Amino acid sequence: MQIKQAEISILAIPMNFEVQHALASRSLARNVIVCLTDENGLKAYGECCPREYVSGESIDSVVSALNERWFPKVQGLKFTNFSELQAWIASALTTLPRNEHAAFCTLELALLDLYARSTEQSVLQLFSAQPQQPQRYSAVIASEKIENVAASAAMIKQFGVKACKVKLVSDLQHNHKILTTVRAALGDSMSLRGDANAAWQSADEAERQLSALSKYQMESIEQPLPAQDINGLAQLTSANITPVMVDESICSRADAQTLIDEKACHLFNLRISKCGGISNSLALAKKAADNGIDCQLGAQVGETSILSSAGLVLANLVPTLKWREGCFGQLLLEDDPMQPIVQLGAGGMANLQAGTGFGIQPEVVRWKRYLETA
Repeated sequence: MQIKQAEISILAIPMNFEVQHALASRSLARNVIVCLTDENGLKAYGECCPREYVSGESIDSVVSALNERWFPKVQGLKFTNFSELQAWIASALTTLPRNEHAAFCTLELALLDLYARSTEQSVLQLFSAQPQQPQRYSAVIASEKIENVAASAAMIKQFGVKACKVKLVSDLQHNHKILTTVRAALGDSMSLRGDANAAWQSADEAERQLSALSKYQMESIEQPLPAQDINGLAQLTSANITPVMVDESICSRADAQTLIDEKACHLFNLRISKCGGISNSLALAKKAADNGIDCQLGAQVGETSILSSAGLVLANLVPTLKWREGCFGQLLLEDDPMQPIVQLGAGGMANLQAGTGFGIQPEVVRWKRYLETA
């Protein structure tokens, strides 16, 4: 496989409803897509969803990093076996800046997709000889409006999902209302976890809130404090009220080492886009396991089937994941302009598509409808 061309596209896809949390609200998904072409004209695709408040990246910074740093490195590159590609990725990751993890993700996914397609394998088969297993995903409730919380909970109950994450806010009394509404709709058997998205500004405030909310039996609290408040996260982890999961705090291997050294969490939330792709996410999952830290597969709001497929690959390769998020497809997006669409079904179950690479490609008419010029 030799890379002959690298191109960038930006998709802007309206969402069916607004997603809200303490750090952002979003009703439009804007995603960066990389298309690589080999010497035989074979095309493959990668995707990222950059977030300035997560890895310090924006659409513009990703485009610049790809055009100025990464595309010149891959132009003309030739890989004769998967070990060569893995070695190139591993070398690139050793010096990858934290603020280029999303940019590298979309490139790495395209590289994996292209190599797998060129050798008539799936991306999963590159990493493992084991057949894929169906994956059970959890739901997310992401609104502070109680009527929207109730409507989302009713849909989740009808869908038969077994686990749910709920976005929380800074105000304790409103969090009581949110969680009371969710528990009333979904019952005590629903596996429930919270996500504060750094809404609480001190460890003492987080301890106060979690102690007061303990009756709702949340199995974890995601990013309760600002990403850089490692001392506060360590204090809250030590308090052991509710298991602490980091999200915005964990992108790079250096982040992981700091969190481990400072004993600042119980769980990592691994979102492939912010973590630099599948290979780096696998490295972070291994580092976590070696240090007694559990992991969740997370997702950026608005992912298309490219990132959803990458998430399913990671879920198959890391069977110890406690929860999985993503594969929302047209449940969240006005349209997912890929074919076939990767989307969770009844009970939150999802599967990789058959075929080579990630098994998907753009559907031309729908793709053009949402295309911006990079």
